[in-house]
Amino acid sequence: MPAYTSPEFVLKRPRTRIVCTLGPATATDEKIDELIHAGMSVARLNLSHGTPDEHEAAIARVRSASARAGVTVGILADLPGPKHRLGAAPSAITLESGQRFILRDGGDDSTPDVGYVHPPGFISSVPVDASILIADGAIRMTVIEVRPDELECEVNVGGPLEAQKAVSAPGHASRISYLTDETTAALAMAVSQQVDFVGISYIRSATDVRLVRYFFQERDFSPQLIAKIELAESMDNLDAIIDAADGVMVARGDLGVELPLALVPGSQKKIISRANRVGKVVITATQMLESMINAPTPTRAEVTDVANAILDGTDAVMLSAETSIGKYPGEATAMMAEVAIEAEKILNHDEIAGRRRHGLQGVDSAIADAAVATANRVDAAVLLAFTESGSTAARVAGFRPGVPIIVVTHDSAVGRALALRWGVVVITTPRPDSIDEMFRLGSRIALDTGLAKENERAVAVIGVPIGVHGSTNLLRVIDLPEPG
Repeated sequence: MPAYTSPEFVLKRPRTRIVCTLGPATATDEKIDELIHAGMSVARLNLSHGTPDEHEAAIARVRSASARAGVTVGILADLPGPKHRLGAAPSAITLESGQRFILRDGGDDSTPDVGYVHPPGFISSVPVDASILIADGAIRMTVIEVRPDELECEVNVGGPLEAQKAVSAPGHASRISYLTDETTAALAMAVSQQVDFVGISYIRSATDVRLVRYFFQERDFSPQLIAKIELAESMDNLDAIIDAADGVMVARGDLGVELPLALVPGSQKKIISRANRVGKVVITATQMLESMINAPTPTRAEVTDVANAILDGTDAVMLSAETSIGKYPGEATAMMAEVAIEAEKILNHDEIAGRRRHGLQGVDSAIADAAVATANRVDAAVLLAFTESGSTAARVAGFRPGVPIIVVTHDSAVGRALALRWGVVVITTPRPDSIDEMFRLGSRIALDTGLAKENERAVAVIGVPIGVHGSTNLLRVIDLPEPG
């Protein structure tokens, strides 16, 4: 097994996964080491910002730091998606409330009277009386007339018009193809860097997920696809999107622009519950510790928000600007971990397992359910999940056991693909030659990590025959240490 920094290092990490967005504030080896030791499980790259060279350097830093720490850390590449933005604004432009302003498709420079929106397609998707938001609502206007090539608007809330700011019309999702030039370039980079997760931004329906998956299949690449729920239309198509994706993200930033703010908390709970029911991973994101961008401690409301997301059943919580441009990235990650550990002490495991049980399908999931129930009944210290593809460990994690899940796999890529799964500790080792050797290996790992002690018990789940993907069909209780 790889050398962990120490058993204490394993024991202090929360079971809830922590996603940290990388950026200028975390662009050194030292900062990445700090994030990992503070509790980071997945490093996120926002491909809407930065250059390919910067992203490639960040990925290399994470992989090197992960190897040094002996901890599995996944890479999440977040796509730009079919989002409309303003073109260039070569001189200072300020819009005043009450003035008329024209929006047109195109890449020309904006003027005090006309703003150009790219990629083309925004103008044709917006009706009269629709609200237009620029820069997530910093500027607001209403469409008063639709002409073949432009929208005439009245500015309701003015402000400075800046280049490349997002332009949206809540309730009227873009009809352009998901695979814009910008998004296709980002997808190609995800392939070249072999990232573990791909965040699908501004998703409208399951069709967008399938387009991305097909793009990767043609290139013999199979990352986990995380559908970001941030449009009113994606909420309308939620169940189909969850079924098509490998996981979902509660992307509260844009969701709070698309929906009335008062509806965001209920939407968060709905997304988490639906994901829990079918055993898909779910991330809760945006402004979780926002004040820590500039302050060394969070507000009480932010701490409560993080805890409540965990109690709702999220697998992971995410830091955005806090770790990409903030002054205290390490402190923010450590605070997230501390809050998670305390929230996990009062987590209602049975309630979340009940959701998954309600959506239970197949023998594999039934075995995973039985393993968690058995661990409770025999007072096991750990669950051991031996996996070829990651599916066994994912199924067990979906039932939110009250003890750690040690995942034993021979494939480091499989281990990284589990980095968003609640409660897992990944150990990469050569594949055992027999089931007996597998149990002896699991026993040694449980003891060496400090997650279990001699004379305690472990519950092991495995698929047989060894080497066959996607089967979970054997459960065994092991008295530690396993003889032999």
